[in-house]
Amino acid sequence: MALTENRPFPLGRMLLYAACAPILLLLVLPTLIIVPMALTKGQLIQFPPIWISIHSFTDYLADETWVSSTIVSFKISILAVVIGATAGSFAAIGLHKRDFPGRNIVAGLILAPIIIPGIVLALGDFLLLAPMHLIGSWTTIAILHALLVTPYVFISVQTSLTVGLSPTLIRSARSLGAGRLAVLRFVHWPAIRPGLLAGAVLGFAVSFDEVVLALFMQGSTTVTLPVRMFQAIEYDLTPKIMAAASLFIALALLGLTVQALTAKRARPA
Repeated sequence: MALTENRPFPLGRMLLYAACAPILLLLVLPTLIIVPMALTKGQLIQFPPIWISIHSFTDYLADETWVSSTIVSFKISILAVVIGATAGSFAAIGLHKRDFPGRNIVAGLILAPIIIPGIVLALGDFLLLAPMHLIGSWTTIAILHALLVTPYVFISVQTSLTVGLSPTLIRSARSLGAGRLAVLRFVHWPAIRPGLLAGAVLGFAVSFDEVVLALFMQGSTTVTLPVRMFQAIEYDLTPKIMAAASLFIALALLGLTVQALTAKRARPA
């Protein structure tokens, strides 16, 4: 008969949980109060809220400026993700398992947008683009946001290639007569798909939430939702801000759900 040993709960694990609990609470608690404050009956943001009403959501949807900013943010983020996902994926594939002079410099340039302070990047872009009269266009903001999305896709796709793609598969495919497009479709694509999706979801969140570049590049009709919220906090402290913040929470939960389901499907049985 096998003897079972009753192991006491490790002290180190208890200390780890005790240290992580307040940090987790600090991260989660501000998020948890957003939706209740959006359901207030009052006309101003206050805590605790006066329950319960959905007028902040109806006011948000009825306000053309807020709806317009939301649409602009979605357009910018979608275009930024398309550009950034394409550039980041091809960059990761191009640099995968290749060693040449300057490779680290190229990788550093790709990662530079997430290393350079946002205010420095925004100011430089403004000084560069203002003389060209490119300020105030949502496509300009989208292209600049694509620079922020590309590093996240590059890192996640590079990780997927390192973990899920053997160089022998590429050599085998080419030895059997597969062209570059066939290798990209049947060899690279299955390997990069999880990383591409993860990077695209993260990139969308980064673009949708970005405020510094959008603030410098905004025009009269290209005010993004985060910039609109920032301005409203200064001049118009109404529950519509909390309704917009609830949209951010919903998008974050949706992104996490998609990523979790994708990871579950990609996990080998």
